[in-house]
Parts: sequence; structure tokens; C-alpha cells
Amino acid sequence: MRFKLALTCSVVATSFVAWSPLADAAEQTERQLSLADCITLALENNFDIQIERYNPVISEANLRVVYGDYDPTLNFQAQHNYNQDPGGLDPQARFYPGRTTESDSASTSIRGLLPSGMTYAISATAVNTYGIEPTFSQIGTNLVLLNREFENSSAQLLMGEIRQPLLRNFWIDSTRMNLRMRKKDLQVADLNLRLRLINTVSSVEAAYYDLVAGRENVKSTEIAFELARKLYDENKKRVEVGTMAQLDERQAQAQMAATEASVIEARRSVDFTQNVLKNLLTDNFEQWHTVAIMPADPLLAMPADLDDRVGWDQAFQLRPDLHALIIDLERRDLTTRFLRNQLFPQLDVFGSVGWSGNGTEFSDAISQVSERTAPRHSYGAVLSFPLSNRRARENFRASKDERAQAELRLRQFRQQVMVGVSDAIQQAQSSFQRVGATKAARQFAEEALAAEEKKLANGKSTSFEVLRLQRDLTQARFDETRALTDYNKALATVRQRQGATLLKFDLEAPKAPAQTGVVK
Repeated sequence: MRFKLALTCSVVATSFVAWSPLADAAEQTERQLSLADCITLALENNFDIQIERYNPVISEANLRVVYGDYDPTLNFQAQHNYNQDPGGLDPQARFYPGRTTESDSASTSIRGLLPSGMTYAISATAVNTYGIEPTFSQIGTNLVLLNREFENSSAQLLMGEIRQPLLRNFWIDSTRMNLRMRKKDLQVADLNLRLRLINTVSSVEAAYYDLVAGRENVKSTEIAFELARKLYDENKKRVEVGTMAQLDERQAQAQMAATEASVIEARRSVDFTQNVLKNLLTDNFEQWHTVAIMPADPLLAMPADLDDRVGWDQAFQLRPDLHALIIDLERRDLTTRFLRNQLFPQLDVFGSVGWSGNGTEFSDAISQVSERTAPRHSYGAVLSFPLSNRRARENFRASKDERAQAELRLRQFRQQVMVGVSDAIQQAQSSFQRVGATKAARQFAEEALAAEEKKLANGKSTSFEVLRLQRDLTQARFDETRALTDYNKALATVRQRQGATLLKFDLEAPKAPAQTGVVK
């Protein structure tokens, strides 16, 4: 029986050594990282942040695309035409060939749109027409058919051709609306990136605190294992000398096996938590696979001055998702303003000024244009509107309803922000109280175990009571670690819900004067 018990104890001890930190160190490379180090790595390598960083760049490119609507367009056209008219019969019933005409033309223009909605154009056209046409000439009593060559040229220069809306599309048109919409999209993209940074940093904080807690739990289970093994060894000696029943030895052995299983589970939990943190820190998990992250920062319970109303004000100033909804409401206002303008009739004024020239030679036409001997101009107005205008009226009515809906959605989210901040603050305050209570409970458990061990050594207690107090002490250590972890994670949640996460780590400048109650 004693051989079996010794063999069992040897197997347990060998298994513990196989799972010891020294065995892990032989397979993994330890890397000590502070929370600030982890956040820096995440900002540089996190996949979500890398992906989100493209959105502001894309939005800025889309904004430049709309600005392209104001770029002038240069057009140039050259053309040659040939035309053969059918012939006919002369008064003497003789067939004569048709007219042959050829022309060469060239035109150029610059057209564009101004931010006021005015369209403009500057154009120049030159046409040279030549060919052969049949003519009848009276010679004596005979009507003679002759072919006459002809040529004429024309040129035209319009120095200004403009069209300006006065009602519909006057104070806002589709281009101006798209331009402002793309600016709003760029603002939202920046806010979404900031929100991604806040959420990622908060996730890194939570994973880091979980890893610290996991390693603390490993230490606690290892201490519990050592206590259980020590008690087992002492009970074994007492059984051998006949001062203790064999049942007490078996109870100690069972406790040792149970705590060994707890050590194994605690280390497995650390591996899982490490992978969560590694996934946040790197875009190359393979390089980090054999790295054991050793947290450099301990779990501390630093008191924080928390106030609901100050937290609400901070959230209203800094929450990116709240500002994104505000911008969405501004987008609705733009749409409503545009659709309201579409209710008006289309009233445009237009005008043009230029010079023309004609001549038998092309140079004659160009000379007349350059001398401005034949000016021309025009102006007028055009009014058009649908008789019922049903489409514009219904679109405008729907946009007002959508705007009212968006305003309610914003008010609802503001209330949710207030509730979320208050819940987070209450959770942090409750967790801070738990830290003190669990610390006291752990101290009492240590004192109770020490006293019971002395009683056992003096023969005034039982192994069962010592084992029970050992379990209580291990649980008290777990509870204290969990309370510290919950408190630090609760503070991170408060900062996240206030939008102040980046301020905590000096990742952005404050947008408002510092106020009491911001968690730092």
C-alpha cells in the first residue's frame, strides 16, 4: 500500500514538474510587456485598425471626385463633309449633274460649372465650304449649262455663354449637395477610425488585465499545490509512525491531485488569454506563437473620482459614435434642404456674346472676327415646371419624416449613452468595494490556515479542517484577483463609454478643458 501511495505521489510530482514554468520556458520565449507596450503594438499592427485606416483615405478620394465636377472640360472637333446632290432635267429636258459640296470645319470649346450653379462656355467655330454647282446661262437664244466652282468661309467666336438658375438649383444643387455629403462622409470615416482605436485599446486593456489575472491564478494554484503536497508529506510521515489514520493521508493525496488539475486548467486559461491578446497585438500570429507574454504591470486598485453628470458631459463631447449620429442628422438636413429647393420652378437666365465673320476666303472670315466688325449677343430666360409637382412634394415630405426619425434616434442614443456611463460607473464603484472586501477575506483566510496548521501540528485539529482552509484560501486569492481585474476592466469600460480611452494613454489632445470625474 505504501509503495502504491509513493508511486502515485511520484507521478503527481513528475506531472507538476512537466507543467512547471521552467518546462514552459524551454518551449517558449518570454517577452515582458507593459500595458503601454501592448497598446503601441496594437496601434501599429492590429488588423481592424489597419483596415479602418483606409476608410478616411477612400472618403477623401471620393470627396476629390466630386470636386472634379467643377473642372472645366476642353473639347476639340474637326470634321470633313462631302455631299453629292442628285441632278435633274433642264428646261430643254436635258439631264444635268447635281451639286457637289465639301466642307471642312473645326471647333473648340471650354465648358464648366461654377459653385453658384452657373454653367459657362467659351467656344470658337470655323467652317470652310467649297464645291461645284451647275448654273444655267443664256447665250443668245440658247440656255447653256455651266459648272461653277464656289467657296465661302465662316467663323464664330462666343466669348461668353452662361446659364444661371434663379429658383430651382439656385442655393443648392446636386453637385453642391454631393460635395457636402462627401465632406460629412469624411468626418464620419475619421470618427469611425477613432471609435475603432477606442474599442481596440479597450479590448487590449481587458485582455491584458485578464492575462495578469490568469498568471496570478496560476501562482495561486501552484501555491495551493505546494501546500497540499506539504500536507500530504507530513500526513504520510504521521501515518508511518502511527500517529494519524490512513484516511487523512488519502484526503491530502486527493487534495493534491485536485490542485494539480487546477494548475493545469489555470495554465490552459493563460494560453487562451494570451492568444486573445496576441490576436490584438499582431498581424503575424505565427511569429508570436511561441512567445510567452509576461505582463510587467501589476493589478492595482487606484481610486477614481467618478460622477455621473461629469461622465455624461465627457461622453457627449468625446463619443465618436454619438458625433456620427449628429453628422447623420446634418446629412438629413442637407437632403431636406435640397429637396425643398426642388419644389420651386426651373427659372434660368442665359446670355451670350460673341463675333461672327464670313468671306469667300477663310482668312477673310478670321479677319472679320479679329476686327470684331460683326458682333452678336443674346439673352433671355426660361421657365418650366411640372403641373402637379407630385414627385418633388412627396420626396420633400418623406425627407422631413426621415429627419424627424433621425432626431429621435439621436435622442435615444444620447439616453443610452447616459445609461451606459452610469452603469459603468456603478460597476466600477462596486468593484472597488469588492477589492477591499476580498483583500480582507484573503488575509483572514491566511491567518485561519496558519492557526489551523499549528493546531494540527499539536494534534488539536484534523487534516480535513486544514484541507478545507487551504481550499478557502485558494478561493479567497482567486476572488481577490478577480475583484482587482473586474475593477480595472470596469475603469476601462468607463473610459470607453465616456470616449476618454485615448486621453488616458495620451493618444490625442483633449477637446475640452479637463474636468473632474474623467477616469484617468
